Amino acid sequence: MNGGLYINLSGIISEGKKMAIVTNNLANINTVGYKSEGSVFGDFLSQKAISAENAGDKTPLADNQYPIMLYSYNNFSQGSLKHTGNRLDLAIQGDGFFAVKTSNGVKYTRNGAFSLNGENQIVTQEGYPVLGVNGKPISLTERGSDITISKNGIINILNPQTDENEYAGQIGIVDFKNPELLSRNGGNLFSETKKSGKPVLNDNADITQGYLEESNVNEIKNMVELIDISQTKSTMMNVLKSYSQVDSTAINTVGAPV
Repeated sequence: MNGGLYINLSGIISEGKKMAIVTNNLANINTVGYKSEGSVFGDFLSQKAISAENAGDKTPLADNQYPIMLYSYNNFSQGSLKHTGNRLDLAIQGDGFFAVKTSNGVKYTRNGAFSLNGENQIVTQEGYPVLGVNGKPISLTERGSDITISKNGIINILNPQTDENEYAGQIGIVDFKNPELLSRNGGNLFSETKKSGKPVLNDNADITQGYLEESNVNEIKNMVELIDISQTKSTMMNVLKSYSQVDSTAINTVGAPV
C-alpha cells in the first residue's frame, strides 16, 4: 500500500471522529447544561520520516505524514440562562460544577435541574444525590415551596411555625485547574482526570435560583462544520476509489497474458 493511500485512509478516519463530535454537539442543542466538545488535529510522522528528519534529510516528508486527532477538549463557555421559576432549578454563572454521587463514584455536572426524592434529598434528573460542601448528600428536614438558595449555595427553608428561615445545608460548587480536560461520562456528567486536576471548592460560586443554564452549542458554527466535514470526507472517499481502481488496473495488467 503506497503512502498516499495511507494518508487518505488516515484522513477519512480523522474526519469520521470529527463528525461524531460535531453530530453529538448538534444532538444536544436543547440539553440543559450541555457543554460542547471540540477536537484538535495534527500530522503524525512515521518512524521513517522521523529518522530521516533527525538525519538531516531534506527530502519532502509529505508522504510520511498522517492526519490524526491529537485530542478532544470540553468547551465550558457560559450558556444562556433560562428562567423556570422552579425553586430547585439552579444555574451556575462562571466557573464551577455541581458534585453528584453516582454508583460509579462522584461525578460533576452543570445541569442544575434538581428535585427532591422520597428521602427529601436533592437529586438530579437521573436520581443522583447532589453533594454539599461537606461532600455528603443534602437532605432537607421537610418538603415545601419556601426554599431559598443563595448565590453561594446556602439553603434556607421557611419554618411555617416561626415564620423564620432555617439553615438546611449548602450546595458544594467545585472547580478544576484544567476543566477542559475532564473526562465525559455520557450525558452531562464529567469525571476528574490526572490532567484536569483534583476538585476544589469554589468559594466564589455564583448560583442563580429558578434558572437553568442552556446548552452552549453554537448551532450555526457546528452546522457549517458538519457540511465541511461531509464534503471533505466525500472527496477523500472518491480518492480512495481512484486508488482502488488504479490498483485493480495494475493487477489485471500484470496478470494479463502476453
